Amino acid sequence: MMIGTRWVYPAMGGVPLGVRWEAMYPLMDRKASGEAWDELHEYMMVIEAEALATLREFATKDQRKQT
Repeated sequence: MMIGTRWVYPAMGGVPLGVRWEAMYPLMDRKASGEAWDELHEYMMVIEAEALATLREFATKDQRKQT
């Protein structure tokens, strides 16, 4: 739930464009440091990419136009 409100949305709504990394880094800093932080960052990038692919796959045609 911690990342639920940290997505960038197009101005007119629709499918998110990605994660607001400037909002994610403080959360990640609280959870890990050093090599663990790097690993967490890599995991988060994979999660972001997969979530966006899934959201786009199930978006309506109008929602896909807005991205």
